[in-house]
Amino acid sequence: MKKAIFTGMHGTVAPVVAKTFISNGVQVITYDRELVPVDQPLVIEAFLKTQQPDIFLHFAMGSPEWAKTLALLCLRLDIVFVYISTVSVYDGSIQGPYKIDTPADAKDNYGSYKRQSEILVHEANPKSYILRLSWQIGDAPGSNQMIDFLKKEMDQKGVVTASSKWYPSATFTVDTAEAIYHILSKLSPDLYLINSNDQFSFFDIVTYLQTIHPWIKVLETQDFIADMRMVDSRILVRKLSSYIHL
Repeated sequence: MKKAIFTGMHGTVAPVVAKTFISNGVQVITYDRELVPVDQPLVIEAFLKTQQPDIFLHFAMGSPEWAKTLALLCLRLDIVFVYISTVSVYDGSIQGPYKIDTPADAKDNYGSYKRQSEILVHEANPKSYILRLSWQIGDAPGSNQMIDFLKKEMDQKGVVTASSKWYPSATFTVDTAEAIYHILSKLSPDLYLINSNDQFSFFDIVTYLQTIHPWIKVLETQDFIADMRMVDSRILVRKLSSYIHL
């Protein structure tokens, strides 16, 4: 990989992944929606032809139709297409761990939207990578990730209630970035599941994060019982057990 285009550079994950790509010698170009409207395929195609990237990573929120258009144009122009999806495509009522063949049939708006996007992307471009990410753990509040959630819980309730019976998919964003780069460098196009949580409950994770962010106060509960961890042995991703020692 020498040149990549990223959507979603104002979001949570894309800027961190971009740093990893740049550190590995990849030029990263930002897709600017003001300059390249999402509903004008001819303009998008001209942009792609001008930039001539090796790979296109679609992180941004947007319609399934936009994702489909990007996937189709990348197929036509021989550009590797990567759709960034989420563990939320799984219905939370299904007990994990989730594997590649676990049905993805989310009922909520966000999960069903991401699943519909996956389907349209694969139909338009069977050579696409589809990467399902776990709940991201950043390093500070202010973006759509776990630390921000914990800060909001503290602001609203004064304490984070965390179930010791809930095992979520969770990954530090820097580790997600390394995993994405590894997949795209070493593995063939397919569906991949990126999750670092090998053994820990949400209560365990929050308790660990409390050592990094002392403003967190945590209260153990057992009122939510679920295993929502994704498992994919094909990929390399740093495990939470390398951070958390109970």
